[in-house]
Amino acid sequence: MKNFSGWSKVSTNVISVVIMFLCMASAAILRDGSFFGHKFMSDGHKSDYAVAESPVDVSVVKSDTVTINTTSLGEKIFGYGGHVPVEITLVKGRIDTIKPLENNETPRFFKKVIKRHLFDGLKGLTPEEALKVEIDAVSGATYSSQGLIDNVRAGLEHVVSVDGKSSDATPFGGHFPIKSIIGMVVVLMAAIVPLFTHNKVYRMVQQILNVGVLGFWCGTFVDYAMMLGYLSHGFNIVTALLPIMLLIVAFIYPVFGHSEHYCLWVCPLGSLQGLAGSVMHKKLKIGQTTLMVLTLFRRVLWSVLMLALWLGFWQSWIDYELFTAFIVSAAAPWLMAVAGAFILLSVFVNRPYCRFVCPTGVLLRKAQNVDND
Repeated sequence: MKNFSGWSKVSTNVISVVIMFLCMASAAILRDGSFFGHKFMSDGHKSDYAVAESPVDVSVVKSDTVTINTTSLGEKIFGYGGHVPVEITLVKGRIDTIKPLENNETPRFFKKVIKRHLFDGLKGLTPEEALKVEIDAVSGATYSSQGLIDNVRAGLEHVVSVDGKSSDATPFGGHFPIKSIIGMVVVLMAAIVPLFTHNKVYRMVQQILNVGVLGFWCGTFVDYAMMLGYLSHGFNIVTALLPIMLLIVAFIYPVFGHSEHYCLWVCPLGSLQGLAGSVMHKKLKIGQTTLMVLTLFRRVLWSVLMLALWLGFWQSWIDYELFTAFIVSAAAPWLMAVAGAFILLSVFVNRPYCRFVCPTGVLLRKAQNVDND
């Protein structure tokens, strides 16, 4: 009888995850007109910093000028919100300009990448020379900038191969980013160790790692922007290993009885609230009526925000979840102020943002078929 009850719970959790997946998939299709890169309708959201229109051909030759468009060359290369193709112009065999084409990256973070002028150091170089240059991704906009870098590499390698030459260069370093490796180690620790121990000292260490590594250093967390981006445009499983691990903990763990494992043990913002809460163990007592009102507010807010995604108004709210405050150099000042206020409030109230506001947290609870406070 106990086994039947256990399988019944697993089945219920699976159904809940499937329902939430369908909700998010429909929102992705309605917002961007695509699902895992397959077009269903005209595109919706586009980056405000797309600075070139996409030519039809992979490469266009005019006199001593060659223009390479990586839309097809980089079809398996992804940024944070989807493909990030570029247009590379060569004049007399040397790089003249590199411009990003239309994309679905978060405008605020993509602007940060553009301001860094990543490819200025390549101007005047031959493709072979450029492929030997190591360019680092922009901290705080890692996936967007790495997507651009990989597209430039693909375009330059295309030129080299067309010319009948081969390159033994290690393109832009050619290594898996060390921050991604360390980030995956931190996620593995959070995913495995708590299954065997609930030691308070270890919990604090894990929270510090979550905040420092996943939050401020990697800027990687489960949020609507990430989920919708992947559902709309797909992803490269190699470069997206860290986010995929986070999604597994968030959605698959609860199916097997570990509800809210991501929120309690992995989420950088949840961890930061937990650390702030450890400053003062005695919390303010919230009355039952107030608790009911706050819980109702959370549900209504989530419903309104989901309707916004489905109906096409104020869809940009997904770019302003408080998680993005970890990306300090690109986050809006007001967003950081709000995040700071919630962290301060966490000293007196247990994880207030998680319990009473977080849209992503509500989605995870719905997928997990729980609604605990």
